[in-house]
Amino acid sequence: SGINAEYGGSYNPPAIGTSTAKRWADNSQFAVDHLMGGSPDSAMRLLDDQVGVVDFNPYKSLFLQVMGRGAVCLPGVPCQAPMFAYPPRNLHDNAPKNTLPRKFIKLTELVEQLQVGYQLTTQGKFADAAVKFHSILLSVPLLIVESKEEMNEAIQLMGICREYILGLQMELARKELPRRTVDDQVRICELAAYFTHCNLQPMHLMLTLRTAVSLFYKMKNFKTAASFARRLIDLGPKPDIATQMRKILAACEKNPTDEHKLQYDQHNPFVLCAKSYLPIYRGKPVERCPLCSVNYTPEYKGQICSICKVAEVGKECI
Repeated sequence: SGINAEYGGSYNPPAIGTSTAKRWADNSQFAVDHLMGGSPDSAMRLLDDQVGVVDFNPYKSLFLQVMGRGAVCLPGVPCQAPMFAYPPRNLHDNAPKNTLPRKFIKLTELVEQLQVGYQLTTQGKFADAAVKFHSILLSVPLLIVESKEEMNEAIQLMGICREYILGLQMELARKELPRRTVDDQVRICELAAYFTHCNLQPMHLMLTLRTAVSLFYKMKNFKTAASFARRLIDLGPKPDIATQMRKILAACEKNPTDEHKLQYDQHNPFVLCAKSYLPIYRGKPVERCPLCSVNYTPEYKGQICSICKVAEVGKECI
């Protein structure tokens, strides 16, 4: 060729460089950065290794949202393909070895969504509230935190969502139970009692305690009903509710007995199994979800967590 004749050699084109999206995945151990760079396979491996996620179906829509935000499309001249830009997280340190994508979601945004979950709970829309808390919970592993304070807030947010999902699912299950026999009524009371041990906001905890007082009083379990009434009074409810609880408490104290035996011992510390909705008392073996840290009895090890719905119970993670 002309090139060979004139210069006495062959033409060697330059090597293909590494794309910005590929560098994001190479520079980060966060699953969200891999998704932003269009690498869902490596993102899933990271979530599996780090927090035990094995079922990614609930993550599908969230993954698609993340992958669609990594690049910005810039229209070119007519009849030409568009160009793509990759906004970095830090404009002042965007060297190839340090470049990372912008944040997909901020902690403050999840906190705002949390308030929506609280409002739905207050309105009695428990199914909708559980869906909202679950959405927030799945988003937490895709957060990028930059300080110990933010890390602690993210962990706290995960715990709040876990407690609300567990409590709301348990309450929804209680409302679907039959009420034909005494055993049915006993199980209904048990679930109401367990709900009062979920770590909820005071206003929501007062609602659970009012339900428990009513159910236990009707079952003539006056001793336990009195304990719920005391807990409710200690939370400082509205004057009319406090007056009502004091009347019930006075009536219960005249006959401080329980007519029916329940699987509930308020004086013995316990955690709840998120599958069976039964207490696991201190000292008993327990398995946990590596993502949301909810508790299970050992028989549920290896199953999909019923709270986060994505992680494997008892799975060991990095």
